Amino acid sequence: MRETKRVRERIGGEPNPLTGVLYCADCGEKMYHKRGSTGRPDQPHHEYVCSSYRHYSRSCTCHYIRVSVVESLVLEAIRRVSGYVRENEAEFIERVREKSSLQQKAAVKESRKKLSKATRRREEISGLIKKLYEAYATGKIPENHFSELLTGYDNEQKTLDGEIERLQAEIDRYNTDSVRADKFIELVKRHTEFTEFSASLLNEFVEKIIVHEAAKVNGVREQEVEIYLNFIGKFDLPEQEEQPEETPVRKSKKKRRHEMTEEQRAALRERDKVRYARKVAARKAAEEAQRAAILKGTVYEIRPQEAGAAHAAI
Repeated sequence: MRETKRVRERIGGEPNPLTGVLYCADCGEKMYHKRGSTGRPDQPHHEYVCSSYRHYSRSCTCHYIRVSVVESLVLEAIRRVSGYVRENEAEFIERVREKSSLQQKAAVKESRKKLSKATRRREEISGLIKKLYEAYATGKIPENHFSELLTGYDNEQKTLDGEIERLQAEIDRYNTDSVRADKFIELVKRHTEFTEFSASLLNEFVEKIIVHEAAKVNGVREQEVEIYLNFIGKFDLPEQEEQPEETPVRKSKKKRRHEMTEEQRAALRERDKVRYARKVAARKAAEEAQRAAILKGTVYEIRPQEAGAAHAAI
């Protein structure tokens, strides 16, 4: 968070709490917060875009997403997962531990293999150093060769010590992942309701947010957003939690334009032109009738023959 530059907003005077949390799914860079005037008071700039696209000669795509959309998605994700935790605590713990085990099994195996290899090599170097001292003491190798070999072995040994320490720390951290579910449950129990988005709620619950590029599907803009929660990462609710009956159903069986053939769309365009021409003609007739009513009884009154001549001229 300290490495992230947080610019104060011109409106409100405070940096947006989402800065440093949103990441581009394609290049991995942090998202850049845009806030300012668009020339329309009702629609100011208040969105995030990929910082690579914004600052580095557009080496990535925009990944545009509005702040209000992210806030609503975060609040909904926290509310749904927290509700599931309260109602299915035992099942939640089992799912998190199972998911953590599957993800870390390969990583732990590889780390243990590297640790074993590094430990054996360090033991070999210890034996080589002992033999090197014996050879130097008996005069089998000159002093300059002894110093050069000893320095090389010493540097390699220090590198291996750092590698062994790092690998052991990774394995120890993997072994403690089973308690992540308990930590998240404690976090959920500290909150009684999730009614509105706030910076404190974001910092307590959200680790990071991955934003994918939007795509048009059947004329509708769709965008994938991955929300990783603290302690449990990206948690997918079980299938039975979904409620398909709430999905809006089309009442009309009429085809939409994107579902039609090119001939059908051309026929519709012709129909629309005819309807528009009728509408314009009706509006002009109404305007003429209104004008005639206003001028009736004056020297400027339009006689029927004059109106007919005027229409013929048109």
